[in-house]
Amino acid sequence: MNMAGLAARICVTVDLVLLIVLVIWRPFGPVGMLIASTVLLTGAAGGLLLGSSADDRRAAAPADPVRAQWDRAAEHHRVVLTAYGAYELDPAMLLQYPAMWDLSAPPIIDFHDALELVGNLSSDEYPGPKAAQEYVDAVSMLRSDWAKADRYARSTGTANLADADAQACDRALKLLRHADGTEGAERAAYLEQVLSTVDALGGRGVIKAPERIQEELAVQVRRAIEK
Repeated sequence: MNMAGLAARICVTVDLVLLIVLVIWRPFGPVGMLIASTVLLTGAAGGLLLGSSADDRRAAAPADPVRAQWDRAAEHHRVVLTAYGAYELDPAMLLQYPAMWDLSAPPIIDFHDALELVGNLSSDEYPGPKAAQEYVDAVSMLRSDWAKADRYARSTGTANLADADAQACDRALKLLRHADGTEGAERAAYLEQVLSTVDALGGRGVIKAPERIQEELAVQVRRAIEK
């Protein structure tokens, strides 16, 4: 309830209480009682009209059309983050599509710029129409840039790498797949070779290995050894 509606209801309540007290105590003569009763009833009626008017104005206020767009944009933002997360967390994606980390490629640059912009504009709570519209527009651009970056990475694969480096990625990818069918020391040996290849390629600047992928491989090696 808004302040106008609350004030109107308080006014009505006070007038009715005074009217009841007036009827019980009868402090005035007949004419005085008539005048006082009329004044209180008029005030109560005015309060009811005021409260009703305030409620009507609130009910008639149009819904913010940007709010629904903002909600949808937030969901689209999460979808893009999830899709990109597959690249950042899966060693197989790094070895198969290293072009996703080619920060000299325009599609990749555009995607990271859009990702940063959306991150700066995102908020947990609805920020209001103006800021919400900026976020909606930025997410629209992010989705487009992500589609281009994903398409670029998948179509390029290891083609931009030197032959020896591309072959190293291919060998490491095969070792990673072999590791999935083994356990214990054998699995640890496969994974250690994969991690060694990723570290070597990253150290020479051939690929940009996300720390989370390196950490995940190291964790998998430790778990395999412990079994």
